[in-house]
This record gives sequence, structure tokens and C-alpha cells, in this order.
Amino acid sequence: MNDSGRIPGDGLARTLYGDIASGDTTAATALSDAAFVARMVDVEAALALAVGDAGLVDTTTASETARAIAETTFDGADLVALAEASVAGGNPAIPLARRLKAAATDAGTGVSAVHRGATSQDIIDTALVLCLREAGGTILATADELAADLAGLARTYRTTPVIGRTLGQQAVPTTFGVIAAGWLRQTDAAATHLRDALAALPVQYAGAAGNLASTAPSGLDVHTALARRLDLADAPLVWHTDRLPLVRVATALAALAGAVRKIAGDVIVFSATEVGELRESTPGGSSAMPHKANPAAAIAADGYARRTPALAATMLDGMDQRMQRATGAWHAEWQTVRDLAAATAGAVNRTRASIDGITVDTDAMRRNLALTGGAVLAEALGRHVPRADIDRAVADGTLGELMDTAHRDHGFSTDPADHTGHAADIVDAVLDGLTTRQERTTPHE
Repeated sequence: MNDSGRIPGDGLARTLYGDIASGDTTAATALSDAAFVARMVDVEAALALAVGDAGLVDTTTASETARAIAETTFDGADLVALAEASVAGGNPAIPLARRLKAAATDAGTGVSAVHRGATSQDIIDTALVLCLREAGGTILATADELAADLAGLARTYRTTPVIGRTLGQQAVPTTFGVIAAGWLRQTDAAATHLRDALAALPVQYAGAAGNLASTAPSGLDVHTALARRLDLADAPLVWHTDRLPLVRVATALAALAGAVRKIAGDVIVFSATEVGELRESTPGGSSAMPHKANPAAAIAADGYARRTPALAATMLDGMDQRMQRATGAWHAEWQTVRDLAAATAGAVNRTRASIDGITVDTDAMRRNLALTGGAVLAEALGRHVPRADIDRAVADGTLGELMDTAHRDHGFSTDPADHTGHAADIVDAVLDGLTTRQERTTPHE
């Protein structure tokens, strides 16, 4: 695809807590208004060629028309004019088609291959699909980098003991490796879901009422040719009011944002002054407190991710698209799904920044394991001592003596590292499963 329609200077939304702050300007560019218009131009150019493929016009006319469309450029003023002209018809594809027909006429090719058999929704939906596919590729690339970092943490700290925390309280020992493996498994699963949803995105070309009437009996041929030229799926054949293709992407984006938000939330807790078990490589400071070392990347990731559930809910609400063309529900998708992808890109990017080069303080982990004076081993002690005796020892402060007795009489270990269960096995299972999946999905030469 070309970028001939990209509007100079409109690649990024330059907001204080927007695309630049997210660190993912590539995805932001792919989701901008300029990119949206550019992708509509791409779709119209591909449609002109597809009309020629189907024999509705001669291939020379199709090729010259596609060239005239692709060479149509838009600057910032054009974008404003397009937006203003969109008011009358309720969407930007109508004035865009007029502009492209004028360009084809000026080029001497005529308009027989411009917007042939299409309705506005065909162009807009397919352009949205192309924007999402491009931005999604960037999101997935960053998610893969994050997964590699998490796999490294899981492998390195496979047997490193750390206190497990449940309901905000110290629970029993586990390993930091199994915590990182949990982060990895969830992130990888969510990324796989998104990858599958993006790969299944279809072309939209169905005409005014979704039955390809204006290009019959060649409409299906045009549909197939357009899908092939844009490298998009050709099924479902028409999805004007079946929004599952976009909803699958939307929910997958929100799920991935939620997966990395889990990581960010844990990093924030691990980085607390009183815990001190993790420290970002470049923590943020404070305008007022020189001693602060805030987990700024994790905090930003949390902020971006929190926007995604409501955006995904709007996409789900928009599935109520009545009759053969929705009134309002379809229009609500255009900005919503792009905002959702941008927020997810920010969440994934900032989480990766948080994890990349993170410091793991094993001394702090050992210190925190000892905070309760051995009480975190009480569950394990219960395999050798009656629960009533343990409860009594915890209450009167003699748990240490009880554990010493259990050590002498039953060989009970007071080392937390000996009470992490199958944590290391779980790490191995997650890493093995990740390797197996990668081998399955990697093309072999």
C-alpha cells in the first residue's frame, strides 16, 4: 500500500498524555486521521484494479484510474475540507469519492472504475481494517519483545524464592520465576488471540444494500479480486451489519491491554518503598520530592490500559446495527476502535519499557520472606503439627520454637526456598509451551 494520501504533519496526535507519551508513535501514525484517509485512497485504488480484474473495464483503464487515484494527495487544509464536506452525508467516503472521480476525469480516464459498485461503508470499513492491521502489527511486535523479556525473567529467577501475596497480605513462598511465567503466559495468550483476529480481518465490498446488485453478475469476482489485492480475507462475503470481525479485534485488544495491566500493577506493588523488590531501569522522579523513584512506565501502562474496557464496550454496544445499514452504531466505531488500538499500543509499549532492564532485588525478597518470623511457613508446618498447636503458637509468639521442634523431630525445613512447591515445574511448562507454540507457527523453509 502507498502513503500518497497521508496528510503531512498529521501523523501524530500531539497530546500531553497521548500518542507521544505512550512511546508508540508508529502505531499512532497508522491510526491517525491522515492514515485513515490514506487507507481509503488505497482501497479505492485497489478497487479500480479489481474492477479491471473482473472484466468490468479494460485493464488499461483500470490501471490508469488506479494511478490517478493513488496520486491524489491531501494536505492539512484538504483534511479540514473533507471533514466539513462529510457533514452533509454523514461520512467522509462520499466527498472523498467525488474528489477521486474529479481526479480521474482530469487524468482523462473517466470514472467507470472509480468507486464502482461500492457504498461508503465498503470503503470506510476496509480502510479501518487496514489501519488496524498495520497498527496491530506494531502492537504485536512490541508484545513479542515483552514476552521475550518475561521469558528471560522466568528462566533466570526460576527458583528464586519470593513471598506470595494474596488479598494484600503475605501468603506462602513462591518464586519470582513463576510470577514472571504467569505474566508471560497471559500476555502470550492475549497476543495470540489478537494475532488471529487481525489475520481474519476481511475486505468489505457489498454495495448499497449488501447484495452486490450494481456489479452483478461480476460482483463476486470484484469482491474476490479486491480481497486478493489488499491481502484480506474474503469471508464473510458481506458484514455491513455483522460486526464480529471488528468486535473480535476490539475484544482482543482490550484483553491484551488487561494482560499487561496485570504486569504493570504487580510492578507498582513490587516497587513500593516498603517492598523494594523491583526497580525500573529509569524510574520517574517527582516535582516536589527528590527521594522518589516512581515506576513511571508501569503507571503509564496502567493508565492507558484502563481506557480500553469502556472502548471495547462501545464496540460491543455497536453490534446492534439494524436492517441493512446502521444509524449511529456504525458511525460510533470509526474513532472508538482506533482509540482502543492506540490505548492498547500505549499500554503494551509502556509495560515493555517497565520490564526492559528491570532490577530484581533478591536481597529485598529474602528480607521480606523473613518479615513474619516464619509465619509464612505455617501452612507447610501443618503437615507435621496439628493446626490447633500452630494457631496457639502464632497467637503467643512461639511459632519459631514449634518450627524448631518440627525440624528436630520431622526434618521440617525452615528455609522458604524449600517450600515453593512446583513453582519451577510451572516455569518449565510455560516456557516449553511457548517454545512449542512458536515452533508450530514459524514457517519452515
